[in-house]
Amino acid sequence: MALIKNFVLVVLLLTVFAETTYAQRFTNRTRSRNLIVTGGIGPSIYYGDLAAKGDHSHNHMSFTAGARYHFHERFDLGMDMTFFKLQGDDSKDPIKAPRNLSFVSNNFEFSTHIAISLLPVSERFYLRPMFNPYVFAGVGFVTWSPMADLDGERYRLRPLQTEGVNYSAIAAVFPLGAGIKYRLNPFLSIVLEGAYRFTTTDYLDDVSSGIFPNPTSFDNPIARRLSDRSGEIGLDPPLSVRGSRVRGNPGRNDGYFLLHLKIEYFIGNLNVTGTQYRGNIRQRRPGMNRRRF
Repeated sequence: MALIKNFVLVVLLLTVFAETTYAQRFTNRTRSRNLIVTGGIGPSIYYGDLAAKGDHSHNHMSFTAGARYHFHERFDLGMDMTFFKLQGDDSKDPIKAPRNLSFVSNNFEFSTHIAISLLPVSERFYLRPMFNPYVFAGVGFVTWSPMADLDGERYRLRPLQTEGVNYSAIAAVFPLGAGIKYRLNPFLSIVLEGAYRFTTTDYLDDVSSGIFPNPTSFDNPIARRLSDRSGEIGLDPPLSVRGSRVRGNPGRNDGYFLLHLKIEYFIGNLNVTGTQYRGNIRQRRPGMNRRRF
């Protein structure tokens, strides 16, 4: 709640600043701005082998910042940097509870995307629609480090190779989502945006293989215990000794969903030779002079 209150306070302060700037400097109504900076917060939701269907008690906050270049009346090119947390726990699902695995991870994502607006945005940015839905798709990478608690200590799982696999800590990510923008004033917009992230890894949660490794294959006793935790809840013999094939589902990669409440601020113009919007939007020929703020 405190983060949301701070976010609202930032929006209010920026609104006052933008209105003051508008009143003092917005006299030439032919000026355009197509460089936009963004920032936002919202929940992160994990989808993978340790996710309990319908349980969102482990949702965490994510933080994002980025920039967009509005190069066409309907198209934007954007890039975002996002920090987020993911968590999963078998104890939240009665069916998965005997496996007794869990993880938590801090993650960083960098991505670029193309956004397509439902309504055209003219060169005069202050005349953009009051509400404008959009869809977007992109590509990027995500880094992560799954961890689990044991006997009051937290251990990084990837170095322990709990499945006998030395997987990478970086993977490609493909955001696919939609949002809607609300024009708060000439310089500011509020955005509600959600996107599912498809990834090229099944190890966001350190779980993939359907087979528990043989306990005798581990030299590290911590790795052996974190590989099969079914014995901790009284399962005797534990799943690894039984030869169970239920540790994970290698047939489907992990993913996650990010929902963000953002603010967008129009800060400047990147068109050195003039805007070339098509259709009914006014065009400028290369070499035309243009004033700037």
